[in-house]
Amino acid sequence: MADNDYQTVLNRMAGNADVMTKKYYDSLAIEMRLVDSDLSNISFDFFGTKLPMPIMMGVIGGFSHLGEDANYKATLAAKELDTIYWTSSHVSDEELKRMIASGAKVGIVIKPFKDQEYFLQRCLQAQEAGVVAIACDIDHAYNKNGGYDGQRDNVFGPKTSEELKQTVETLKVPFIAKGVLSVQDALKCKEAGVSGIILSHHHNIMSFAVPPAMILPEIRKTVGEDYPVFVDCGIVSAAEAFKALALGANGVLVARAYMAPLAKEGTQGVVDFFNKMKGELREFLNRTGSKDLKHIDPSVIHQIP
Repeated sequence: MADNDYQTVLNRMAGNADVMTKKYYDSLAIEMRLVDSDLSNISFDFFGTKLPMPIMMGVIGGFSHLGEDANYKATLAAKELDTIYWTSSHVSDEELKRMIASGAKVGIVIKPFKDQEYFLQRCLQAQEAGVVAIACDIDHAYNKNGGYDGQRDNVFGPKTSEELKQTVETLKVPFIAKGVLSVQDALKCKEAGVSGIILSHHHNIMSFAVPPAMILPEIRKTVGEDYPVFVDCGIVSAAEAFKALALGANGVLVARAYMAPLAKEGTQGVVDFFNKMKGELREFLNRTGSKDLKHIDPSVIHQIP
C-alpha cells in the first residue's frame, strides 16, 4: 500500500490516536523571534550523558520489511550520531550484547511482565549487558479484548506503584516509565522514584488517546521543571520535535519516521535522516531566539483555531 493510500485509510478511522496526534501537531504554529538571536546550542543531557541533540532513536520492533539485521544497522547509526538507540525486549541476549559491544549507547524497553520477579530478572540481565537506561512500556498492560496483554507464554499487566519503586531500588541505571499519558500516572511515577517518563500512546494502543503534546504542558507544570519528561509518538520531523520541546519536553524519540531510510539505505540512510533533522531543529531554535534547549520560550507556540 502506498504511503498516501495508508494515510487515507488512517484519516477515515475515527478516534485513531495517530491521526489525532498528527492533527494536533499540525494545529500548532511557531512565531519567529530574530532580533538579538544567534546560532543555538542543541546539546542534550541524558542523566549525565552529554548528547549532541535532544533526539533519540526510538524502538522499531521486529518488522521484517526493514531487512536483515535491522536492529544492528540502526545501532551503528546511533553510534555515528552519538545518540541513544532504544531497542525492545524482543531482542535476544546475544543480540543485545552485540549491539552494546559496537560502542553505541543502547537503551532497552522491557514489557510490563505481570510476574514482577521475572520482570526484575529481565531488567537485571539488560543492566548487566551494559544498557545506558531501562524503560518499561507500562501501556502494554491490556489487550484489545479487555484482558491482560501478552506475547506467547508471557502475560503482561499493569505495574503498581510499589512494583515501580521496587524496580527503581533494584536497578543502578536510570529506570523510565514509557506510555504515560496522564497527570495522575506522571505523579505516581515521580513519587515512586522513577527516573523519568516518556509520554506516548504507543501507536494507537487506545482509541481516542489524548495527543502527548496536548497533555504535556499540564504534566510539566505538575511534576516540576527538573523532572525528566520525554515525548514519543507522531514526531516525524524537526517541527514536531521543536513543538514538543517548547511545550516542556526534555527530549524526544523518533521511530517510525526512520524506518523507510533504514530499509532502503541501511545505516547511512538513518545517519543522513537524523543529521538533516538535527540541522532543521537547530534552525527552529535559531529562528525563535532560543540560545539553547532551556531557553525555548513556550509562548512561541500558538494554536490555530
